[in-house]
Amino acid sequence: MKKTIIASTLFALASSYSYADTLKLGHVYDVNHPWHKSAEEAARRVAEKTEGRVEIKIFPSSALGSEQELLEQVIVGGVDIVEVGSGQLGNIFKPIIITEMPYIFRDNEHLMQFFESETANKMFDDFYQQFNAHIVGSSTWGIRHVIGNKPVTNPEDFKNFKLRVPEQAITMAYAKAMGSNPTPVPYSEAYLAMRQNMVDGLENPLGSIRSMKFYEAANNLSLTGHVITAVHYVVNDSSLQSLSSQDKEAVLSVFKGIGRYTQNLVEEDDKNSLEFFKEQGVNIVEVDRNAFKEKTKKMSDDYKKNWSGYGDLYTEISNL
Repeated sequence: MKKTIIASTLFALASSYSYADTLKLGHVYDVNHPWHKSAEEAARRVAEKTEGRVEIKIFPSSALGSEQELLEQVIVGGVDIVEVGSGQLGNIFKPIIITEMPYIFRDNEHLMQFFESETANKMFDDFYQQFNAHIVGSSTWGIRHVIGNKPVTNPEDFKNFKLRVPEQAITMAYAKAMGSNPTPVPYSEAYLAMRQNMVDGLENPLGSIRSMKFYEAANNLSLTGHVITAVHYVVNDSSLQSLSSQDKEAVLSVFKGIGRYTQNLVEEDDKNSLEFFKEQGVNIVEVDRNAFKEKTKKMSDDYKKNWSGYGDLYTEISNL
C-alpha cells in the first residue's frame, strides 16, 4: 500500500546550504507533537554543526511506516534515523523493557537520570553490538494516563474494558495486569478505533492525547500515571559510516545532547494539555494509584530475567 510521504523542511536557513549528505528520519507522531519538534531542532543543530554538509529530512505521521516497521528499517538501513519507544525496542532487545515497568520511575527527571547512567550506556552499547544501530538521544515521551468512554478509578473499573495499546508485548502485559482487556492497534489507527467503538479507550501521555485529538472520541481522562514512556533516537551505523569522521561525530553529538531539550518540550506540552482538557470540559478523574501499583508490582519479578545481565537493575533504578 502506497503511503503519502510528508516531508517537513527542517530549518529556516535551508536554502543557504549546499548539502553533501542527506539522512532520512522517520517517526509516527503528528507534526504538532513534541517529538516532531525535537526532530526539527536536531536537524537544525546538525545542519549548523556540520556547516550545511548534512541534511536531515523528517518524515512524520507514519509516512515511512508503523513504529515496528521503522525499527526494522533502521536496522537494515532502509531509514537512517528513527524515533522509537522502549516498548517497541523491547520486542527485539529485552533488557530495555525495564523502562516500561509500571511505576518504576518517580518522574521524568528520574527517567533521565537512568539514561545518563553507566548502566544505560552499557545497555545501549549491547544493542549496537547486536543490531548495528545506535540508541542515542533518549528522553521521556510523557506520563501515560487513560482516556476512555468511562472513568477508571481503580482496577475493578477496567473489567471488560478494551484498552487500545501499541503492538508491544510489554505494554499488553502491563495493561492486562492493571485489569483491562488489552487490544493492540497501530498508533495511526487509534483515533478511528475509538470513534468506531472498537476499543473503550487508550493510554497515552497528555500531550499525545491532545495532539491526536483522542479527547474528541472519549471524555473521561483518568490520571493513572502508570508508566513514564521513553522514546529513543536510533541511528543506523552504516548511515553514520557513510559520513566523514567529522560529520559523523557531529551527528552523534547532536542526538546524544537532544534528550534534555526534548524533556522540556514534553513537560511543557503535558502541562498545557491538562489545562486545555479542563477548558474543553473533559472529565478529569483522580484514581487510586496505590491499587494499580499493587496489581502491577509482581511484574518486576516476572520480567527480571530480561535484564539479569545488568545486575539488580530494578533496585538500582529505585535508588537513583
